[in-house]
Amino acid sequence: MPKITPRSAYPALSTPGFSLIELIIVILIASLIAAVIFSNVTFNTKKKQTVGIRQLKNTELTRNIGDAELVCTDHCRHCAISNGGKQTEVESRLTPLKAYILDDSGNTQELDFGRIKNKKVCLRFHYYANGSTSQMILESEEKFYFLPSYFGDIEVFESVDEAAERWTKYRKQLDSMGTFF
Repeated sequence: MPKITPRSAYPALSTPGFSLIELIIVILIASLIAAVIFSNVTFNTKKKQTVGIRQLKNTELTRNIGDAELVCTDHCRHCAISNGGKQTEVESRLTPLKAYILDDSGNTQELDFGRIKNKKVCLRFHYYANGSTSQMILESEEKFYFLPSYFGDIEVFESVDEAAERWTKYRKQLDSMGTFF
């Protein structure tokens, strides 16, 4: 019959230590603390909003900020939305633009937005608290975009004259809606 030796004969086995369950509990607690700390860091890094011609009337850009203005400089490479002194940078997907409005006699006039900090302003687009926006015609890469001020989506045309004609029809629609209400 084999002889059984007591544990005290092996001093390494008799020293107190952590059991496997205790080690797993410590690792779980440390992981939980790390997850709480690093989850706050990832939530604070927001993805920058992007703006292109098709996104100009997008309400996601100006949600819950009331009156705001999008200003783009450096041939429309740098854009920011400003609201009451607060400025938020947005990623620009705009190419150099020309902007036009229709005067009272129905003629198109190219807009000059001036300069900011010695940089030529490419676009100035206003968002109003009631959901309306600036109304204009934009020229980009030989296409003309009509941006209505109230209702409707951005429309694309081949010439500034076609876009101006649409502007006139839009103006007549708004005038007739006023008599309805």
